[in-house]
Amino acid sequence: MEDSRESNLKRKDVIDGSNTSSYLEDCRDLGVYSLENSKVSKRCRYLYPHTKIWPMGYGLNTYMYKRKQKKCLINNDNFDTLPEEMVLKIFKMMDKRTLLKCTLVCHQWRRIAYDESLWRHLNLAPRRMSVLTLDNLLARNIKYFSASHCIFYTSANQYLCKTPFLKLQYLDLSYVFFMHYNTLRSLLRQCSNLIKLSLENCSVDSLCCQYIGDNTNLKVLNLASTDGLDRNGLECIVSLQNLEELNVSWAKLEDDNLHYLMANMIPNIKCLNISGFLKQLADFGMLLVESCNVTKLLKLIHLIVFCKVYGFYEQFLIYIENISDLSRLSSRCTKLIELDISDSLAITASSLYKILENNHELKVLSINRCYNIDIPRLLSRTERSRRRRNSFMSLREVNFIGISSRRILEDVANNPDMVLKINDSMFSSIGRPKLAHNQHTIWEIPAFIDF
Repeated sequence: MEDSRESNLKRKDVIDGSNTSSYLEDCRDLGVYSLENSKVSKRCRYLYPHTKIWPMGYGLNTYMYKRKQKKCLINNDNFDTLPEEMVLKIFKMMDKRTLLKCTLVCHQWRRIAYDESLWRHLNLAPRRMSVLTLDNLLARNIKYFSASHCIFYTSANQYLCKTPFLKLQYLDLSYVFFMHYNTLRSLLRQCSNLIKLSLENCSVDSLCCQYIGDNTNLKVLNLASTDGLDRNGLECIVSLQNLEELNVSWAKLEDDNLHYLMANMIPNIKCLNISGFLKQLADFGMLLVESCNVTKLLKLIHLIVFCKVYGFYEQFLIYIENISDLSRLSSRCTKLIELDISDSLAITASSLYKILENNHELKVLSINRCYNIDIPRLLSRTERSRRRRNSFMSLREVNFIGISSRRILEDVANNPDMVLKINDSMFSSIGRPKLAHNQHTIWEIPAFIDF
């Protein structure tokens, strides 16, 4: 009888088999029961091993408090059942900050969050970051990267980039502060497939230009307001035969280096910005105005007559043309579509006419604040007749802020086929990755600012 009672042990048996008191009767409502040190109690402990047994006094009696346990929730995580392709599509809707938080969830999420398709473009807001962080970011096979106006700090042995960035094609480092020469060298050394590069307001040297020259597919280069360009560096720049856009406006160049750049400019260049050189660009007309007095002018007239009499007049004209930087540029680069020569005080109308005669495909011309170009004409008579005969007029936009517009407007009025935009662009966009009205782009590639 006792064995059958032990085999069919229930909670009621445990309660009824104990010697209770008034105190225990009050505790039964709370779930506290006394268990004697007998076979029944041992059997109870064997059948309910996970039940807590609390000592409630002295002697052989112990008391068990049975806590009301909550039912275990069934783990129905539907996110784990999704295929990784669907998870990847969900991650594509997140910004980079949220994406980095997802990498801390589990190994699977970390692997998916670091997928190459999620890190194709990265547009950083102005912030302070280490060079080691820059190396880790670019190691994720980023294709479009912009870190303009960022501050990069270096510590001991952390200024070298060791990872080759084979898939990086668009790199924007405009107005990057406190970047060491060695850091920029190591970064450019790891880039071999760049298509567009912007180093505006950065300090470069000949070794940096040599690494830039290794990118044979480079098409757009922005070196505006740069410091440190020398003859060796310019030789590497002009060796880029596939370059189509070049911006060297307000760069700190010596006169000899600037003349070398104009004389050896890339023939296939289409968009060129050489503004801001003030009186450095050589112009034969301006040299006559500044340096000729009556005696020198008479000597020049005698020289012209002498060359004409003895058959050296053609060589003399070639020599005059070679003195002017813009004449050499226009004769060498005949595929120009957009040209900006603003803020060049040494340019006269003769050089401008040479450009308009040689560059028939020119569409945008900027001569802002070129005060020595006195009331210029856009086209000569022969050029106007030729273009009217061919029904071809390529010039579409002219910017001449600070110059008298009488003759330019007359040319527009006298030529009904000429439709010009007048002073439509105050600032040139040649080579620049971002414009003032749209910061969420990297060379017209949509890329919202992250972090």
